[in-house]
Amino acid sequence: MSSGRAPIGTDGKPVNLHHMLQKQDGAIAEITQSFHKENHGVIHINDNSIPSGINRAEFNKWRSNYWKDRAKSYK
Repeated sequence: MSSGRAPIGTDGKPVNLHHMLQKQDGAIAEITQSFHKENHGVIHINDNSIPSGINRAEFNKWRSNYWKDRAKSYK
């Protein structure tokens, strides 16, 4: 995590950060990649009929900083 990458979840895959409300500034949940895949239809309120409210380039930078900050809590 200190390098800005997600930790490995209980499913052996990187932990996902999920936008709960599918908005840039909305709540974020740490979930396993398996949970994200298996529950995709339930946890994504936008069925792609409207544009995503998430700026992916901005989020990718934020996500890296998020994991770096989370790593600090383990030191």
